[in-house]
Amino acid sequence: MKTASARLSIDVFVDCPHCDRQINLMDTDDTNGYNHNEEGYVISQACPDGAWIDEHDKFEVEEVTCSECEKTFDVKGLGW
Repeated sequence: MKTASARLSIDVFVDCPHCDRQINLMDTDDTNGYNHNEEGYVISQACPDGAWIDEHDKFEVEEVTCSECEKTFDVKGLGW
């Protein structure tokens, strides 16, 4: 029997509160060139140790700039 390796792909989406554009916090093209996941910052919050429900209430990314309208906003909380 042949085997294959799985691949995990994580996207973290938010809608810009200014223009409603869907932004992937993991994609620098969506965040006006800024890497919000530097040193695993977004991933460690999205996939935390412990109870995800409790930890996702604490999810926070500051100063996200939308590449579409170029306005800045903060993200608080993570739903899944």
